[in-house]
Amino acid sequence: MKKAIDTIITDLNHVFVKGDSDKVEQARVFLLMATPIMTIMYAFGQFPIY
Repeated sequence: MKKAIDTIITDLNHVFVKGDSDKVEQARVFLLMATPIMTIMYAFGQFPIY
């Protein structure tokens, strides 16, 4: 469990702080952030229609 948390923290650091990340790190951070954001959007109303 500690290794998973360290991996997430390292990915967030590489993506947002350093700006030097590979595609796997970017995908992990996207999934980590997209899931709660999508849940909040669905909870408060309709998904935005473009």
